[in-house]
Amino acid sequence: MTTLLEIVKYLRGIAPRDYTIRGHDSRVEIGPQSDSDMINTTISRVVITTYLSGAAVTKATQEKANLVITFRPLFPFIVDRITGLDLKRIRLLSKNYISSYVLGSGWVGVKDGMADALCDLLGLKRLRDFVVTGDLTDVVPAGRVCGPSDVMNHSRFSDFVADKLGMESVTFSGDLDDEVQSILIFPGSYIDISEIISAKSEDVGTIVTGELAPDVRMMAHEEGISTLELGPFVTEDPGMERLRHQMSLEFPELKVEFYKSLSYTRSLTRR
Repeated sequence: MTTLLEIVKYLRGIAPRDYTIRGHDSRVEIGPQSDSDMINTTISRVVITTYLSGAAVTKATQEKANLVITFRPLFPFIVDRITGLDLKRIRLLSKNYISSYVLGSGWVGVKDGMADALCDLLGLKRLRDFVVTGDLTDVVPAGRVCGPSDVMNHSRFSDFVADKLGMESVTFSGDLDDEVQSILIFPGSYIDISEIISAKSEDVGTIVTGELAPDVRMMAHEEGISTLELGPFVTEDPGMERLRHQMSLEFPELKVEFYKSLSYTRSLTRR
């Protein structure tokens, strides 16, 4: 039988805590905390998802899972009380003896991790790592600078990305007629002012990410960098689905399922 400790050690190996950025670290969020308790907790079924939504918890209980692996934490910050939907989710997990593990930001920039999964899905040629300041080390890889698969302007590239990811729309800032050259793929919602400055210094012309703060989007536009924001979960799901494939190979005795996270938002055009 596979123990929780074995899985946690494996996950810590492929998503090192040294790669943590923005305080998004890895940890057992719900369940045994010490090595002695984890070694006595056996795992047979795993559900992998980007966010521990109510639907994901229901999926885990239906699959009789022992462990849910997420990218986004249920509790990004320390809390002194649990209420509402959070309490319902924790009660349901605890009642069914389901632990949860947060993979953390170490999975974003590591080789064959989240950024590489998105690059591969879009068919982009990886040129180099994009590094940022880490929480525990001076610099860590967190994105990939890529070249386009073909000569295209941003209008065509936006359609290309939406088609590859099965999206109805993307949020774009920039000039649609400009030719796409170097592209920064940075999954999640981590990009801040410092990343825009670094991208500009590296001659990045286009950024593909999850979401940007308004001031960050404005600065990118003023610096002549076009941005494509794909919304919550979209840039993260490919990496979590890749994790399912990797874990199925590493732990063939486990049943590992991937559950897609949905944002439930749509872009509407008013006339």
